Amino acid sequence: MINISELEKKFNSFNKFNLVLASFFFSLMTLCVKNIDKRIPIYELVLFRSLLSLIITLFIIKQKNINPWGKNKKLLILRGILGTLALICIFYAIRNMPLSISTVIQYTYPIFISIFAGIFINEKINRNIVFALITGWIGILVILNPSQLSNINVEIENVSISIAFLGAICTALAYVTVKKLSFTENVYVIIEYFPLISFITLSPIVLINWVTPNWNELFWIIGIGLFTQLGQTFLTIGLKKLPASEASTVNYLQVLFGSVWGVLFFREIINIKFFLGALLVLLGTIISSTKIRKRI
Repeated sequence: MINISELEKKFNSFNKFNLVLASFFFSLMTLCVKNIDKRIPIYELVLFRSLLSLIITLFIIKQKNINPWGKNKKLLILRGILGTLALICIFYAIRNMPLSISTVIQYTYPIFISIFAGIFINEKINRNIVFALITGWIGILVILNPSQLSNINVEIENVSISIAFLGAICTALAYVTVKKLSFTENVYVIIEYFPLISFITLSPIVLINWVTPNWNELFWIIGIGLFTQLGQTFLTIGLKKLPASEASTVNYLQVLFGSVWGVLFFREIINIKFFLGALLVLLGTIISSTKIRKRI
């Protein structure tokens, strides 16, 4: 029998390494999404992911005899809604853009975290955050300018770019709510509300527009659920131990992982301009993360 409490103690001692693992598992989740045929709707993928995650989380909650409903239900529900919106946007971007580019756009969220943390969880933002924003956006423009996309034989619709950025904003807001909830709620209750809200809100849409996956698609769908659950668990544990802004910097490793998967499995082209743009986004992320101090 698996001793969940003993595993938790070991994971808690890893600190930042929890976030490294979270980035790795989330990158594997994006790999699974990219491998599924477009005939399966995005919301159906999110529903499958939510169902698998919900089953695993409820099993752990029952084993640990935790109250599944939590204390701050309104904020928990908000966390679930933001997570659902973010996941839909992320899946859409992964499906309609090169994996390396969609991952870079998704990982502008630490810059948004710096702004939202100052508004919602009492983290003061230094004026240098403006420099971080400018640096990050220059990096994005280097990657997404038409001549660069032409050089790597890529065409991306503006709607895909907009949805990718919306996913980053929702992710940032979800991070801030998770950080705020971590002061009062059990880790697994926070994790549970994400798939619970997704399952409740998406079930009617999926039932009306159901598409039956084949065995190959089912294999990747199970991978989505498994790797997202692992990533979410390590992420939530990591956020409980570190400031939201500091944790977001470590999570930028997913850009590296995503770029590697894109080259290895989908023959995506990575050139010097992409590296330059990604480095500028990373620099903006680091500046936005290190220039935050608590209000006294």
